[in-house]
Amino acid sequence: MIKYVLIFVVGALVLSSCEDLESNYAAMTKDYDKNNATYYIQYLNATQSFETAIDEAGQPTDIVTTVGVALQGAPQSSDVTVTLVVSPESTLPSDAYTLSANSIIIPAGETSGSVGLTVLADQMTENEVVNLVLDMDAGGAEAATAAQLDYALKRIKFCPLDDLNDLAGKWAGLDDWGNTETMVTSVVDGQFMLTELGTVWLGDTWGEPILAMNPVVVTMNPNGTLVIEEQAYCTTTYDGAPYDYSILGSGSWDNCTKTMIISYDMNNTTDGYYLSDYGYAPIVVNLTMK
Repeated sequence: MIKYVLIFVVGALVLSSCEDLESNYAAMTKDYDKNNATYYIQYLNATQSFETAIDEAGQPTDIVTTVGVALQGAPQSSDVTVTLVVSPESTLPSDAYTLSANSIIIPAGETSGSVGLTVLADQMTENEVVNLVLDMDAGGAEAATAAQLDYALKRIKFCPLDDLNDLAGKWAGLDDWGNTETMVTSVVDGQFMLTELGTVWLGDTWGEPILAMNPVVVTMNPNGTLVIEEQAYCTTTYDGAPYDYSILGSGSWDNCTKTMIISYDMNNTTDGYYLSDYGYAPIVVNLTMK
């Protein structure tokens, strides 16, 4: 008799427990209302850094990007408006930027929105970092951790190359093979020329003494880039046999710091092989004018 009573009691407890679980689950699902539930708003990519660039004519370009916000929580059945509030911490002058709107609308059923931001290079001081700092007013929404946006903005210093002779002279630096590199540049009949680049590793590392060398033409673009179209460069000797090389490459120049970065390849035109054909990446050299 006692055994049967115990079985009855345990069974009743299990049934009661199941009823409680079902009623609790039902209560949770019935009470949930996504439109009344707490949701949060935060800035997307809240901390970023931007710099101006230089266009093909050598002029600074504006910084063009976006300011975005995201909703953390269930999508809402009506639009959510987030007002962008300029923080007192912001150091970017008000006349140095434009926003396509002063508020961001997250449409009903969606979880994000954005507006355009344009920072005007002409209104910025060269080589100075300023910050656009935005707080937010998200209406009834709770502010998330990333409720403040901070963009660091800089107009790079750029010194136009009005006279090619400004970068004519002797240069020295290191390549990414660890070699000391030298270079001599000059202006001949209005063309910018270089010579001696790569002669150190050709002579010392590869053991090919230079027999003859031709200055090569370098196109110096107004935006701070340079191009070396493939052209005959030098003749070396190896095991008593002459080897002809051509050179080609690209890079950048900085007239403010008198520096150049050149990435170049060489073609053994005697055998018809580039350095890259031997498994070498183009050689990158950082040079400073002496």
